[in-house]
Amino acid sequence: MMTTPKKEMTAEDLRKNMLSTYFTLRTGIVVLAAALPVGLLVYSLWYHHGLEEHSMSAFYGAYGGDMRNWFVGILWAVGAFLILYKGFSGVENWLLNLAGGFAILTAITPCYCWGEAPGKSTLHTIFAVLFFLCMAGVCWFCAEDTVTLLPEKSQQDKFRRTYRTIAFFLLLSPLGAAAAAYLAQVPDSRVFFIEWFGVWVFAAYWLAKSAEFHITSAEKLALQGHVKNVSGVGLVPDATAGQQVPLIPYGRR
Repeated sequence: MMTTPKKEMTAEDLRKNMLSTYFTLRTGIVVLAAALPVGLLVYSLWYHHGLEEHSMSAFYGAYGGDMRNWFVGILWAVGAFLILYKGFSGVENWLLNLAGGFAILTAITPCYCWGEAPGKSTLHTIFAVLFFLCMAGVCWFCAEDTVTLLPEKSQQDKFRRTYRTIAFFLLLSPLGAAAAAYLAQVPDSRVFFIEWFGVWVFAAYWLAKSAEFHITSAEKLALQGHVKNVSGVGLVPDATAGQQVPLIPYGRR
């Protein structure tokens, strides 16, 4: 027998449901990214009393593939979330789609870098580096599109610095991991922790975006048609919408 809902969905309820989709996607990305290295380390310490593998990617095949599902599953989920997430410009959408695709390709392409593996996979490394490059591009070229809605110039400057710092470290982390591996000449667990740092920097970007949107309600304004994205400037009030949005006339650069 069909039952009626206990409460009708008001217009405000529906609006909140639609808006929560973006917040939920960002939260999922943060939680999964933060959990990836922690789960691998906890497994190593609990079952093997130490970190024997030098890279997160090595857990694809290490220990008989015990943590393969954890590693591959999280990368698949994060990649899918990035593809499903829609940004504030066509460039951002393309970069997010590419980053999501490279995350999935990184997951399904074994690195062959664990202890008994026959040899290393160059493709796995290329896909991982391209993932970080695409996300760095999102931070550097697209993240600032929405800071124009922040009410104070000091807040705009703060988030600009945050996004550019994150972009820098997203570029630096794969280079640092490669340099550490090259200098050590042998498997070195420091690479694992450099990769960990890079993954958490990636998560930090989505945390920062959620904090910014909590202040500006950029997604709500976009959903209501009150803002538009002007090239070289960012989000500005749309005069045709018939509603003014508080905004400081302060450029992106």
